[in-house]
Amino acid sequence: MRLNGKGVIDLPVKLMVIVIIVSLSVPMLAGAVERGEVNAAFSAMNAETDKLFGSAAAVHYSGIGSSRTVQMNLPDGCEISIPGGDGSDGYSVKFFFKGNNVGTRYMDRPPVLFISDGITISGSCMLFVTSDIHNGHAAVKVTSL
Repeated sequence: MRLNGKGVIDLPVKLMVIVIIVSLSVPMLAGAVERGEVNAAFSAMNAETDKLFGSAAAVHYSGIGSSRTVQMNLPDGCEISIPGGDGSDGYSVKFFFKGNNVGTRYMDRPPVLFISDGITISGSCMLFVTSDIHNGHAAVKVTSL
């Protein structure tokens, strides 16, 4: 065995370079996987919110007292919160993934106020959407069945 030969001296250097490359790329890869998981969850919640917003618009245009039911199916770890109330929160739906807020959507076409008691949706559930009036303005009441 030669101490100054390429086989003996270069091996530890090559191993150290490989260890450094792996140790730097594993956190980046883990971050990319987590961002992909969050993006997939956001996309699923966005699709379910489209169903809710479509039903809210339909009952709004149909007039006071009209109603629809909406079947919501969210993946594990996903929650949609409908805060309701006055102000900008009344027009919003908030997305949560594994307890973290990952986005907010606003009902702006048409701008219809959601009146509810702060509903949080997870898993599979049925919502009852009814057109109503709240403080003299058009509103949509959302309740869980």
